[in-house]
Amino acid sequence: MKKAAVLVIIAALAAAANAQYGQQPSGVSLRGGMFFPTAASAKAEGKTWFGVGVEYKLKDLSKAYGPDDFATSYSISVDYYGKGDHSNMPVLLNWVSRGKQLYYSAGAGLGFAKTPDGLGGSDTGTELSFQFSAGYEFKQGMTPFFVEARYFGSAESALNGYGIFAGVRF
Repeated sequence: MKKAAVLVIIAALAAAANAQYGQQPSGVSLRGGMFFPTAASAKAEGKTWFGVGVEYKLKDLSKAYGPDDFATSYSISVDYYGKGDHSNMPVLLNWVSRGKQLYYSAGAGLGFAKTPDGLGGSDTGTELSFQFSAGYEFKQGMTPFFVEARYFGSAESALNGYGIFAGVRF
């Protein structure tokens, strides 16, 4: 949790400094919200968990990769969600498609997972992780606000679930 919080704070400070000097958008998105696990074993920790994330747009792609009115790009993201002895920090490469204010994305990568080991301790490991999301952006001023629904999946099925997030883009 500490690593995720430090990462989000650094990204926020860098994006805010960039915005103050009137430069082009930095491509950084910060989000926070609620995560709802789907596995019964994970729901024992609580039906609602906290989640945060940061995403950075790496590159715009050619229009040939999406419909004419959609812009496509790829990004890298780091998220954290968890509660008690369950947590995951997926680091993902994402494909993103935007059309006006609606966007959707899919990504895959590695998740740094923690789950209970059944002996009073916890197991940690690196697992395959992925996400699917859809969102809506409210373009007000220089810093757009967005809401999104996101599904996080992991090879560790106890860490699968849905999330509702809100955030800002810099």
